Amino acid sequence: MKGDDGLLISVSEDSATDLTFVQLIETGRRAAQQAGRKFALAAPATGPLRETLRRGGFLETPDRRAFWLLEAGDH
Repeated sequence: MKGDDGLLISVSEDSATDLTFVQLIETGRRAAQQAGRKFALAAPATGPLRETLRRGGFLETPDRRAFWLLEAGDH
């Protein structure tokens, strides 16, 4: 994304992540949404990040699945 339009987050497949990382991204996502800005992942969550999301219950709602897994829907 360019300029002041928003933010594109890239997380490598082998990145070590924890719930703090997920909560930070979720906070950024909500803040961007409220400001009418784009905030997106460059690729669907995989590997350790996806497992952290699953264990933390972050894939249980359609909007979160759409954001984290780049599934069809608003994100």
